[in-house]
Amino acid sequence: MQKLNEICSCESKANSETEFVGIRCEKSKEGGALETSIIFPLGYFKDNSALRELPEEELRECVVNLFTVLSDPSLQEQIHQDSSISTFAEEHGESEFPMVSYLNVIRNFLDFGYLDEKEILYKKGANGKINWGRTIKTVRPVITENEQNLVYLDFVARKVSYNEDTLITQVHKFCVHDALVKLGFLFGIDPSEEPLLDFDYDLFCNAIHSKLAKTFNDRDLRLLADLARIVEYLAGHKTEDGKTADDFYFGVNKFAPVWEAMVDKIFGKLPKGVTKDKFNPHLRWNDGCRDEKLDESEEEIVLNDPKRSTLRPDTIMVMGEGVYILDSKYYKYGLTGFNSHLPGAESVCKQMAYAEYVEKMLGDPSTPLHFAQDDTSPKRIYNVFIMPYCADAGNWDETNAKFSEKFGETGSLKMCRVGYIYGDWKDCKRPYHKIHCILLDMKSVMRNYANKPSAQSELAELIALQS
Repeated sequence: MQKLNEICSCESKANSETEFVGIRCEKSKEGGALETSIIFPLGYFKDNSALRELPEEELRECVVNLFTVLSDPSLQEQIHQDSSISTFAEEHGESEFPMVSYLNVIRNFLDFGYLDEKEILYKKGANGKINWGRTIKTVRPVITENEQNLVYLDFVARKVSYNEDTLITQVHKFCVHDALVKLGFLFGIDPSEEPLLDFDYDLFCNAIHSKLAKTFNDRDLRLLADLARIVEYLAGHKTEDGKTADDFYFGVNKFAPVWEAMVDKIFGKLPKGVTKDKFNPHLRWNDGCRDEKLDESEEEIVLNDPKRSTLRPDTIMVMGEGVYILDSKYYKYGLTGFNSHLPGAESVCKQMAYAEYVEKMLGDPSTPLHFAQDDTSPKRIYNVFIMPYCADAGNWDETNAKFSEKFGETGSLKMCRVGYIYGDWKDCKRPYHKIHCILLDMKSVMRNYANKPSAQSELAELIALQS
């Protein structure tokens, strides 16, 4: 069996937006044997050495956390919009690897064994729970000598008979075996007994649907749904000789959208009735006769690229008298401290454009961004870059110590402010001319990326101290 710490590694490309994160099982170039690898995103671990020193049980929890994030339905829309959840499947026209169903099938098997067809039998003289209703109706009692009592010398008992040869049981065994071949190492167990059946899509589907029609147990219904998803996947993922393939991919080519989505969940905060798209600056076109948004022109329809003429900030956080424009950067600065791994001029200019647009809209009472503010207390606008780091590495302890009495950790979410970026063409008279750089611990973010008012307050106060 493969050892977990030997197949796990950290994503390592600087400022990478194309490195695969997830799990892949593919044939090696030499010999064609299947090799499994699990790649974690930037900042989850200090490095590969630190990863391999972890106890296997702790590393197993990290792998499950990674799969949970990548399969979280609340993140799926963002993930699918900007990246590929399964490169191999897309390139070959196959269905997506159902990671959640595979894990559910393994857990169900470990807890409850195989799904068995069972028949309730009532037999006279059988060992089991006595059914007094059937006993009274079918067994003649013996009358005692004084004719005061009736005594039953024989009973009708309830007995459950399991039929191990039923089709649904064999389908379940097939899917459990396939799941353990692919992911058994994660649970520390080898594949189960070889299935008796070869894969047959129509036969398997009929067995599952037949069982579904007469099943009312919620746990069995969930299991059957997972079996159906696995069968659908296997039908679209076969070798040239028609057998089910063992190679698979589950992950993203770009982890940046996942990072962005998690940060947005934590810090996204808008006034009631205001949607995020109200913060999007647009390009406009004027030819002397008409003035219109560029993305409403016929040219835009032809190009089918809504991003070419609209800027979209990653996250907006409105707190008290401040509007915070957050740009999530899946960059390596938090791991290296190298200036070359910081956001560049293009990102800085975009942040300035966002802030200037918001400033203009805040001052216009006719726009949804006015927030009913008066001229004497206009909201202050702040720009922020959010990047990952590994808190366990201790690289930023000295920097973070400046704020250790009050800042550095909110619940289980760890953050660190490391400086700000500004353009020398700006006079820095406005708060948003400084783009604050905040590091968030990747592991704590992935374990807790729900909306967190406490983290929002901490971020606002942390920035206010240095503005």
